[in-house]
Amino acid sequence: MQKGTSFSTHDPSPPFLLIKVCNLSLSSYIFEKLARYDTDLLLKIIQIITILQGAFLVFVMFQRRQSYQRTIFWLFIGCLISILLFAIGDDEYNLLLGNTSWFLFHEPLVITFFFLFVRHSHSAESRFKTTDLLFFIPYGLFVTFEIITKTKYFNDNPVLETIDLLIEFSFFGMLLYCIYDILRNRKEKWLLAFIIPFSIVFFTDEVHKLTISSKESFFYLDSYGIFLIAILLFYFVSYQLMIAPKSLLAQANTRYQSSSLAQAEVDATIASLHRLMQEQQIFRNQKLTVNEVATELQISRQQLSEILNSHMGIRFQDLLNQYRVEAFITCLAEEQYQHYTLLGIANEVGFSSKSTFNAIFKKLKGMTPSQYKKSQNIR
Repeated sequence: MQKGTSFSTHDPSPPFLLIKVCNLSLSSYIFEKLARYDTDLLLKIIQIITILQGAFLVFVMFQRRQSYQRTIFWLFIGCLISILLFAIGDDEYNLLLGNTSWFLFHEPLVITFFFLFVRHSHSAESRFKTTDLLFFIPYGLFVTFEIITKTKYFNDNPVLETIDLLIEFSFFGMLLYCIYDILRNRKEKWLLAFIIPFSIVFFTDEVHKLTISSKESFFYLDSYGIFLIAILLFYFVSYQLMIAPKSLLAQANTRYQSSSLAQAEVDATIASLHRLMQEQQIFRNQKLTVNEVATELQISRQQLSEILNSHMGIRFQDLLNQYRVEAFITCLAEEQYQHYTLLGIANEVGFSSKSTFNAIFKKLKGMTPSQYKKSQNIR
């Protein structure tokens, strides 16, 4: 090579530019692959932790199943198992079959079980009824539309896409109901630590499905968010099982385990009891006793107590108070009671004490009787 002629890496000639571009492209490609590998590996680790912790928790709770109210226990187990199924078969992160969508076990199944769990936890009805299956209708519609989306008829069909979107957001409505019901009843508050973050992740995911199709977006929290929230839930429940197992779920009533009451007899008695309250309105008697109601139903006091506590999940006095508060609200809107004071109406429906009436009304409705009257624009 002649003196004075040398190549420089800053030479703008085409060969060097091509090499630079290739090097940059290769570096970017390698970096992207490494980042993607690390991300996938991290998610797999989180998945495995979720599954192991959840499976252990289900096993422990199953050993204690006799301690908890039957319906509440099985609904909560349904919540845990649905989370586990979601963790195992999460779309492209499916641990068993790669890039396979197990849409049967997506968030809607988790949400449906949590909705039923919260609803039954705050209900006087302790049994799972056939009508409760109606709450699985949105889930059934979700599965149906997931199947339809695999066909060519769904593509660019605005009607089907709108219906699918409404179905998705109906589950967000279920989550909002759970939050409202927990706050209103002040029971199972520990669930808010799971349901509120879950709601945020679910809502964010649904909104960004409409605006951002890439799963690389920061807002695409679906998998990471739910797995991490599930791990926190599992650890919290495990901790509660160790330090205060009785505070976790409603306890089973062991007082009447030797009962000879048949289920048909129990159902008939419950129906007769509701007729006494709704048609004859015997709750208006301020001095009504459990003995008098048992006599009306032609059963013993012990049998009535068993039906109330074990099968309906409510105390006698609480049942009376529920009917009295509802009767008060009905009377408040009727013209014949317009000249009555609030206490006067309360006395008419069976309350004998102003302080007791105010306390019970606020507990059941979340506001005082006078606040309720103003909210209804009743003069």
